[in-house]
Amino acid sequence: MNKEKKSQIQNRQKNIAILKRNKGLLKVNILILGAGLSFIYFGKGNIGDPLIWLGVIIFAYTTITGMIARQQMKSQK
Repeated sequence: MNKEKKSQIQNRQKNIAILKRNKGLLKVNILILGAGLSFIYFGKGNIGDPLIWLGVIIFAYTTITGMIARQQMKSQK
């Protein structure tokens, strides 16, 4: 197998790993956002607000990395 093909396969595997990791992060993110909303609902806004912001930051990170990984996978085809 030539080096170029091997490099393409490795890059594809890296992108697939990123997408799988993002799925796991999204599940954790739902829990974080749920906890933040629950704290805000029960009057503990000083705890809930940072959790909401953490959830927003994690969501932005997973969205951007997912878009980049998908774009790289499409460009390799």
